[in-house]
Amino acid sequence: MQATIWHLPTDPAPHLLTGQTDAGIMRDVIIALLFPAAAGLYFFGGWVLVMCSVGVGSAVLIEAGYQRMVGKKVTVSDFSAAVTGLLVALSLPVTAPLWSIILGNAFAIVVVKQLPGGIGRNVLNPAVAARVMLKVFFEPRITQWVTPGPDAVSTATPLEHIGYFTRTVSPELPPLSDLFWGCMGGSIGETSKFIVLFGFAYLVWRRVIDLRVPTMAVLGTAIVIFLYSGFNLTFTAYHVLSGTLIFAAVYMVTDYSSGPLTIQARIVFAFMVGGITAAVRILFQLPGGIGVAILIMNLLSGVLDRYATPRVIGHPKRETHKDLRSLRQPKPDGNNGKSGPINADGKSCVKLRVINASFKILTHTRKAILPLS
Repeated sequence: MQATIWHLPTDPAPHLLTGQTDAGIMRDVIIALLFPAAAGLYFFGGWVLVMCSVGVGSAVLIEAGYQRMVGKKVTVSDFSAAVTGLLVALSLPVTAPLWSIILGNAFAIVVVKQLPGGIGRNVLNPAVAARVMLKVFFEPRITQWVTPGPDAVSTATPLEHIGYFTRTVSPELPPLSDLFWGCMGGSIGETSKFIVLFGFAYLVWRRVIDLRVPTMAVLGTAIVIFLYSGFNLTFTAYHVLSGTLIFAAVYMVTDYSSGPLTIQARIVFAFMVGGITAAVRILFQLPGGIGVAILIMNLLSGVLDRYATPRVIGHPKRETHKDLRSLRQPKPDGNNGKSGPINADGKSCVKLRVINASFKILTHTRKAILPLS
C-alpha cells in the first residue's frame, strides 16, 4: 500500500490570529480617552474641545503630509496619529497655547515616530516625548495651572509641596478627595482620577491593556514613596493622586510599540517606571517625573525583552544575536581545516550535527515504516 504524502503550504508566523487590528485597538484607546476629555470639558469649559480638535487634526495632517512628501503609504486610517494628537492635547493645561499642541504633534509624529520607520519601529513613546520636549523648552507657557470652574484661578501643582526631599504633608495641600474627584488644577486629562478609572476599566474590558501593567506602575511609585517617607500613608496617597501618574499609567505606560513585547517584561517595565518616577520627584525639582521615567524605560525595553523571553525548548540558554550570527557564518575548523559552523566559544557545533543526524535517522525510519502500512 502506497502512502500519500501531503505537502501543506504554510504562511509565516503568527498562525494564531485574533480579531484585534491596529485600527481597532486605536479606536478603543480613543474611546477610553473620551472619558478624561469629557471630564476636562466639564471642568474647564468648551476650550478643551477646541484643543482636542486641534490636537487630533494637526497630528493627522502632519502624518499624512509627511508620508506623502517622502513617498510613503499614508497610514492615518490606523488612528495612531489621532491617538497621539489627543494625548498631547490632554497632557497640557487648558491655558496652553494652540501652537504648543501643533509643535508637540510635529515633534511626536515626524521626529519620534516617522523618522525611525513609523508605528512599531519607534523606540520612544511619541506623546510622552512631545510632552517632555514642551516642558523642557516652553515650561512657562505650558505649566500655568488653573483651578476648574469659571473663575480659573491660577494655582500650583500639589507636587511642588511634596517633592524634592520633602517627607511631610504640607498644610497648604488640598484634601485628598479634591485630587481624586477633580477639584484641583493640572493638565486636562489628569484632573479627575475617578474619571480616568472609567477609561482604565474600558481598556481592560476590551483586552487592549493588561490589568497588571498600570497597576504595577502606580504600585512602583507608591512603594518607593512609602519607604522614603517612613511609612507615611497620607504622604504616599498624595503622591499617587497628584500629577499625571494615574493618567500616564493607563494611557502611556501601556503603549505597545515603545514598550516591551512579553507580558513579564511589560510588568517589570511598568514597575520600574513607577520607581523612577518616585526617584525623580524626590531627587530633582521636577514635579512630574513620569514622562522622563517612561522615556528611560523605553530605551531599556529591548534589554527587558532579552531576559524575559522564555527559553526555547531544547536550548540550554537563550540565543543571543552573536550566537546566531556565528552559527550562520562558516569558519575554518581548527581540527581538520574544513569549514563548518562555529559557535561563540570557537568549537564545532556538535549539537547541530547531532540534530542533523537525528533527523536522518527519523527519515530512514519513516521510509522503512511507510511501506508496511
